[in-house]
Amino acid sequence: MELTERLERAEGEMIWALTQSPPDVLDALGVSGQRIGKGIVVVLRDDSMDYWSRASGFGFDCPIDSALLGEILDVARAAGGHALNFHLAPEVLPADWVDLCAEHGIVAGGTWVKAVREAGPVDAVPTDLRIGIVDPSEAAVWAATQIEVFGMPAEQTDLITAFASAPGCTPYGAWDGDKLVATGGLVEVGEVGECVSGTTLPAYRGRGAQSAILARRVSDAFAAGCRWVASETGKPGPGEHNSSLANMERVGFKIAYDRTIYRWTA
Repeated sequence: MELTERLERAEGEMIWALTQSPPDVLDALGVSGQRIGKGIVVVLRDDSMDYWSRASGFGFDCPIDSALLGEILDVARAAGGHALNFHLAPEVLPADWVDLCAEHGIVAGGTWVKAVREAGPVDAVPTDLRIGIVDPSEAAVWAATQIEVFGMPAEQTDLITAFASAPGCTPYGAWDGDKLVATGGLVEVGEVGECVSGTTLPAYRGRGAQSAILARRVSDAFAAGCRWVASETGKPGPGEHNSSLANMERVGFKIAYDRTIYRWTA
């Protein structure tokens, strides 16, 4: 399997983990998912941020054409979704992609960078904060920290809390004494570790929390048998600084490719 496909499938399975939440959590937010071939479609009916609902992992086992896009969008409509983000590697986009977008009402959005780090020695990053794995008893605090930093709706707290114990997911944190002040997550999918959920409370930034949590996740992923660790973040514009990308590069990540996010709205 080519590396790009591995990376895209790992990201897709990370989002698919949301569909494994307890039934009451799924019902509260209208979370549903469907696999089409080797791709996945996940929909949050009540996704006020238009962030979670997405189609991912398509274009590797069969070409992307009008029929496939129609099938994907039928899933979103049937689930009551009002938006769907297409996370597609640039190499799988067909030559007539612009025409297909026009046909189905899909428009280009922002650009993300996919970054990857190959297995190898990982240096710990110094910080005065304590870095470690979050105990299940603190999963709700881990989720609430992300809700606060990302400005997510409070009703999504239970969804992120459940994500902390999803298959293959390990939640990490940084503590100042007994206070959880930064978060990170690692989702292991085959030989790829997907790094997600990186947040730091504003008052604790600049103390190395994210770099230290990232280094710990990368080290743990390789110790568990992963050959690569991947993550995504927004592509900075000319003259702009993206601290998440800088943290990745500090720990040895390299940009694998840019990926435009395409969006359909009902």
